[in-house]
Amino acid sequence: MSKMQVLSLGQLPTLSSTIWTCDKVKQSWKWKGRSMEAVMQRFVDLNQKNLSYLDISACIESVNGKPAIKLTTSRFVGAIPIISPMNGKAVGDLTVIGRFGEDVGELISLLDSTIKPEYSDELQLLQDSQMTPPIFIECCKYLELYEQAEKFKWGKFTNEVRTSRQPSGSTLWSEHAIRTARNPMEFSVFHNKCNILTSDHPEWQQLNYVLQLAIEELESQRTPLRTRAVYSSQIARMKIKLRDKRCSPIDQIKLRTSDPYIIKQLKELANNILRNSTNEKLAWRMDYAEFFERYIQYLLSDVSKKKGAREVNNPHYSIRMRNRPSWALNYLEPDMIIQKGDKQIVVDAKYKSHLFNWNKDSEDIKETFRHDLHQILAYCSLNGMTQKQAILVYPFSDFICHEVKIYSSVTTSEVKVLMVGIPMVKNKIEEVKTRLNEVINFDNKFHHKQVLIC
Repeated sequence: MSKMQVLSLGQLPTLSSTIWTCDKVKQSWKWKGRSMEAVMQRFVDLNQKNLSYLDISACIESVNGKPAIKLTTSRFVGAIPIISPMNGKAVGDLTVIGRFGEDVGELISLLDSTIKPEYSDELQLLQDSQMTPPIFIECCKYLELYEQAEKFKWGKFTNEVRTSRQPSGSTLWSEHAIRTARNPMEFSVFHNKCNILTSDHPEWQQLNYVLQLAIEELESQRTPLRTRAVYSSQIARMKIKLRDKRCSPIDQIKLRTSDPYIIKQLKELANNILRNSTNEKLAWRMDYAEFFERYIQYLLSDVSKKKGAREVNNPHYSIRMRNRPSWALNYLEPDMIIQKGDKQIVVDAKYKSHLFNWNKDSEDIKETFRHDLHQILAYCSLNGMTQKQAILVYPFSDFICHEVKIYSSVTTSEVKVLMVGIPMVKNKIEEVKTRLNEVINFDNKFHHKQVLIC
């Protein structure tokens, strides 16, 4: 079984169900056996831990009288290794992608540190992933290898100028002549250039510098708490050692053929840390609804700044009760508030397929849209003005906008709801920002607050 075959079978859309039929797995995976149902059940059992990392449920169903594997994905996108039921070994990777074909890799870099994929140090992928694992993995390996290399006592000859009362073949006579001309009392003081075998040579000082960087990374919030806890005692021990060691800042450490094997390994790790790169292939996952929310915040943050507005991400509207039941809400949380003067925009993200199913009559879509609408009306209720504007933003293939008006004859208040579709494609970002700039209007002729719902 080739890795390309695994990949062609191993891409599932998030928030959906996929059926692997008996004929498909026989052809693509080369599975065979008298009872395919038993083979498929073995696949489910062997991959239970890996599938649960992405919150994928797997079961065996009957399709046209033949067994089939039904895989149902959840809110996570990511990648995990897959174990073959034929030999019990990892043979490829299963990837969960965006429901509408989005390229997560090209968009995640735009969001800086607002959202980062989670990585599993227990599950190793077989192939390169679109998500590069964090550098703390290399830092962990560097700490462990550094201690082993330190015991090796790697020594090198270094040239040092030492002061002596006796001259030698390496005496710096020119320097001696100039110095004694200025001060004859130093005639019997000689500066001799000596070759000294030492373990505190410049190359080891460079490795000490990388050790400092590795410790800083492992102590930062970018490193998972569990990893920090595991390495906390080792880090404390290494920090004490570094107090008495010299460090030489460097951008890249030179590899030499004469270096001992363990030193070559340490230098390679050091260069990975200096380049902020890693060769590790770790399983990863990311909450895609949260990713969509952060992506909308990224787009609207840029638009609001150009308009001179102030934005607040994920504000809390507190809910107070005297006798609170366990199921009660503590707060309402729109995704974003944009404010300029007395005008306000509230942002909330919805990664749903509503705009892709515009002409589909579905009770499920009606119910979820009703929930979205009720939620935005709850946010609007906190706005004291009689005229309010709300915008529901969903993913779509192109930028699109539909308008709905809700009017109350009792309170004479009005809410205008704009349903906006946002394409999640990097080369359309500037176009999307321009169109959002047209939708969001802080002009003085508008005497009502605006509520933007995403």
